[in-house]
Amino acid sequence: MNSSSFGPIAIGIPVRNEARRLTRLLDALAEQTLGPNAFTACFLLDGCTDESLTILSDRAGGLPFQMHVETLPRSAPNAGRARSAAMRLCLSRLGQAEEALLLTTDADSVPAHDWVEMNCRSLQTVDLVAGHIIRKGRRAGTWRTRLEDYQFELHRFRRTLDPINHDPAPSHPSLGGASLAFRASVYRELGGFLDLAHGEDTALAETARRQNYLVRQDGRVRVLTSGRTVGRAPDGLAHELRSQLPQKAPPNVPNPVLLAQHFRKQAALRHAFETNCTSQVAQQFNLCTDHLNQVAAIVRTSDAFVEMIAPLNAADQSDVLPLPQAERLLGTLWAKDTDRAVA
Repeated sequence: MNSSSFGPIAIGIPVRNEARRLTRLLDALAEQTLGPNAFTACFLLDGCTDESLTILSDRAGGLPFQMHVETLPRSAPNAGRARSAAMRLCLSRLGQAEEALLLTTDADSVPAHDWVEMNCRSLQTVDLVAGHIIRKGRRAGTWRTRLEDYQFELHRFRRTLDPINHDPAPSHPSLGGASLAFRASVYRELGGFLDLAHGEDTALAETARRQNYLVRQDGRVRVLTSGRTVGRAPDGLAHELRSQLPQKAPPNVPNPVLLAQHFRKQAALRHAFETNCTSQVAQQFNLCTDHLNQVAAIVRTSDAFVEMIAPLNAADQSDVLPLPQAERLLGTLWAKDTDRAVA
């Protein structure tokens, strides 16, 4: 693959004591399908006290991509601050090139061999790409694995009810920092990652949607991430895994029937925006037509319209069910939707 069809590319990678895992990441980046010298990898060492710097220094001369390393003094873990610093390092290397592309992953992750290329391809038509993050060491039958599978199927069902042209199948529910990619100009306009101890990735993706940028949750962009239960970010994935993997009782999740009602509401709003006809959807969901028209006048995308009128967090999620019951209900919803499509 010839990388000249894409602009300059930089990958921002925050690192906090990841000496055990860095070699796998470096090997994965070295095997990318775009070929040699296609991108720059910028490592931000966030108060590392292990051999991370030594590993990077020893490998730098033998890698088929440029590497830049910066260090921060030791402080309390803050995922948003560290990732933001890594991205600033990237931007300093990219300059102001309009076509520049900005990617980020985690030091404990292993991107697929075509990860950079598939991100670049997606960024030709959208502004932000969220890759599919696959947890390493998924154990079949555990509640955590079943929960992840359920969330994936729920997202697929959502996109069946409310399809988005710029986010076609295969889509997925991940919005994590282990695989995000931006047009560099868009990242600048968004203001970068917030200084959050965790959740900085999801927050920026949601902000992008509200601000009229096109977000694709692309299943062709794949990253394998660590399944460890002791992590760097407080209340991050490792904390979730530590609490969920040993549990014997199933987790509770929002009733999928109520979520499906909200997905259909979002689909109706999207259609109203795209057809410039809001009166019917206003009557259907007891909304104010004037308000819908006012919002439609100030946004450019159906995503922004939907996020401002009926974001997912506005759905009724107070009715929770044990996961097995929710799995059965989702299966029933899928079957009814299939029957409706055939009819």
